[in-house]
Amino acid sequence: MIVRCGLLKKNDNLTDEQFAEHWLNVHGPIVADMKNVRAYKQNVVIDREHRHPIGGGSVDIDGFSEMHFDDFTAMLDGVSSMDQETGNAMLEDAEKLLSKRLCDIVVFDRRVVREVPEYLRNRDDMIHRVAFIRRSENVSAAEFQREWCYAHAKLVEACPGHAGYAQNLVMARYVDGKPATYDELPVDAMVEFYFENWDAFNCFYASEEFKRLSAHGAGFIGSIDTYLVQSHTVVEHPSDGGYWL
Repeated sequence: MIVRCGLLKKNDNLTDEQFAEHWLNVHGPIVADMKNVRAYKQNVVIDREHRHPIGGGSVDIDGFSEMHFDDFTAMLDGVSSMDQETGNAMLEDAEKLLSKRLCDIVVFDRRVVREVPEYLRNRDDMIHRVAFIRRSENVSAAEFQREWCYAHAKLVEACPGHAGYAQNLVMARYVDGKPATYDELPVDAMVEFYFENWDAFNCFYASEEFKRLSAHGAGFIGSIDTYLVQSHTVVEHPSDGGYWL
């Protein structure tokens, strides 16, 4: 499963509420019928407080989209299959919605480490916390992947309180609609956590296990930008086993 993620910064003329309303009810339906899409989610930022001892980086967003595809080829086929009328409508609406016409795109290879239990799915009060990660300057992409996907994931599993956890490793970047270099869009990964409630959330971040996790992360992570988001499902295919964490 791969996820095409659009990093959205709203038009300054819109309030947070207007942005969320327009994105869900006007912009979302325009792109919802893209070929090969397994699921489409909109994640609106509801809290920008930085919740990590490692400092923040360059990711500044008001929301991010998720379009799920079976593989990279299916994604490229879906994007190229959009007809001119739909493409023009999407771009024209983006001028009303966003600070720039084409949002930055990162494509993730998603690895679910802990799946959200079925009884917690679709609950509006679940806490969804995401963080965009950039590796340290002296750490290669291969070293980052090795540390994050193996040793770091094990340390996360030892932390109490979280109900779901996924690692999203960047495999491609697009700026202004064109393939981009790492320097143009320096993001290596996005982490996703789900928590059943605030007690579980606070338990996680106050634990000794999280302190050990943070100490390990400081050895290979350069910056982390953290957000709490409210997720909205625009398209969901029940057969998609990788949709839920």
